[in-house]
Amino acid sequence: MIAVAALVIGLGAGYMMGDAAGRAAGVSKGVADGIAQEKAAQEAQRKEADRAAAKEVNPFNQAAVNPFEKATANPFEGVKINPFK
Repeated sequence: MIAVAALVIGLGAGYMMGDAAGRAAGVSKGVADGIAQEKAAQEAQRKEADRAAAKEVNPFNQAAVNPFEKATANPFEGVKINPFK
């Protein structure tokens, strides 16, 4: 009877200690994984911001608007002697 009680107490204590050690290891691994995931997300966000800034600044971008497209200024409009008329 005493051996059975000692066995049950030993199993219970082993289970509790193993569970506590497993949780501690899992928490530290989870924290490390969370930090790595956060760093990866920040790096991806930084790269996307750099890519967007480079695309915005690029004057040769196909989607860029031509600033001279709507210009209708005639430099000879106010000249009295126009060689092209």
